[in-house]
Amino acid sequence: MATNNVSSALVAITAATGVQVTLDVETLKVDGRPVPLPGKLTGERADLFGIEGLLPTVPRADDRDKLLWRVIAEASPLDEGEPLKDRVLEADLTERLGLGAEASRAAAAALMDRFFNRKPLRALLPVHASLPLNYGHTSRAGKWSRYRMFNGGIVPFLLWDASEGKVAAEPVEELLSVTADSDQLTSLDRRFLDVALRDAPAREAVPDAAMLINRYEDEFKGDLERVGGAFCQPSLDLFRRDLQTVLGTDLPRPDMIQWLTLLLSLHLTVRLYRIAVVKGGELDAAVAAAGQLEAPAGTGRCPCSSGGEGMECLQACPLAGLLRFRTGSGRYRPVSTRDGCRSAYIEVDQRRLLDMPATLVTATLASRAWEALGGGDAARRRDLSALATALNTDPALRRAHGAACAAIAVLHHDAWHKGTPTLDELESVARTGANRPGLHALRDDVRKMRRRDLRHQSRDIVNQLMLDANVAGPGALITRNGTHGFYEIDEQLLVMLVRLICQDRQLPYEAFLKGLRAYGLAPQDDQERESLADALERLGLLARYSDAGEASFVHYA
Repeated sequence: MATNNVSSALVAITAATGVQVTLDVETLKVDGRPVPLPGKLTGERADLFGIEGLLPTVPRADDRDKLLWRVIAEASPLDEGEPLKDRVLEADLTERLGLGAEASRAAAAALMDRFFNRKPLRALLPVHASLPLNYGHTSRAGKWSRYRMFNGGIVPFLLWDASEGKVAAEPVEELLSVTADSDQLTSLDRRFLDVALRDAPAREAVPDAAMLINRYEDEFKGDLERVGGAFCQPSLDLFRRDLQTVLGTDLPRPDMIQWLTLLLSLHLTVRLYRIAVVKGGELDAAVAAAGQLEAPAGTGRCPCSSGGEGMECLQACPLAGLLRFRTGSGRYRPVSTRDGCRSAYIEVDQRRLLDMPATLVTATLASRAWEALGGGDAARRRDLSALATALNTDPALRRAHGAACAAIAVLHHDAWHKGTPTLDELESVARTGANRPGLHALRDDVRKMRRRDLRHQSRDIVNQLMLDANVAGPGALITRNGTHGFYEIDEQLLVMLVRLICQDRQLPYEAFLKGLRAYGLAPQDDQERESLADALERLGLLARYSDAGEASFVHYA
């Protein structure tokens, strides 16, 4: 229900712009045309974030070690009742082993390192598929834990095959088959599984790829049809290739699970950065067009969205090479804002990624306004580049869209404050001018209202996926000196990147560096290029046939 202050603020917008904006019960109308706004202007609903095509759900930060667990658990072919609790197994493991007091303690310690992670609240790992099919994660108090990052649909989503219009089933089947295979288990591993599954509800169950895919495929297909396909399909194709590469790598079982978790973490991190950079740049261009201002540098249309074909177009993505890093040395090295690894982190993580939730909400609301004004399929797809073009070329649309965005900003502000803002406050929110079009006013209010929550759907997630202090083990892209975050690739991630880029080939060093760009990565400067080559050589992953760079080849040992 609109307050008097909201109605008065809309009257002021009408007077200032000459565009009639009214609120008919709960429906905003612009020159008599209803604007199809989301049901709520607050919270984290998928329709408000416009998440279709970008991600399967609106994520929150949580333990990355549980990503693969959810995938396997949701592939269960059976519903045999409540799962067992991991905290109970952790507490009783020594006693259950039955090897004698001293031997059981030693064996339990070794098995804890193998089957549980090393975080303060240890989580059971999906070293074998029977564990996620029979156990659930619990809190320190023994209550069931709700995983908030992604559901099991994250792997089918990342494996969407646009050419077939469905989830690529074969990699899902292969992934689940690898996790259910028992050939590489040691006798102690088998002893652990025997005692862990003694009272299990589905001891003989194996994960079923069809069960997992069928949970989500129709939903994904409908979402993607509405928005014209997945955001950056070439990056999804890259994930499919990378997953098949990892599954084809000869690794001990714990290392395989660790690599699969790291692969998911890498691709999710890069996808979040790609969304933040590309969509943020597109919104900047639309705001500039709305105010008839020069668009900021680097806001051009993404080649993948312009019909760019194949993974090669990732080399021209706005993210390519933005994640400038240094190579971890295992010892302390100072860092300053002059270093590329630090300045890149400030620009991409602290600015673009932090702003991503506000960017997505603003894009949704601005697109709904454009849809009411005749934006058609492009508006329904939330095509911000098309919106920028339309605003640049149509003065009447600029005026009407600006009024609509100013009105939405009023409703948005009022919703966040539950009907308590004063008229002066609402008029300030809706204020427009030569350098402040209505779209700018809307983005400004979305940012301000969400400033306390922005990190929860952005930086907190990446920190759980790739910050060394949180992953509590190898495989990190971000580290900190005190409070200063920066990009630094550790040895585990570097080895995996060599495997992903080189596969079974020897690549010239320059070709390897080009391959890194598909993941947004690049050494921070020429000196770091040499340091990276030295690190690869030390790990046995680079062979120099002369001092010339063109005679250096990278390969997976």
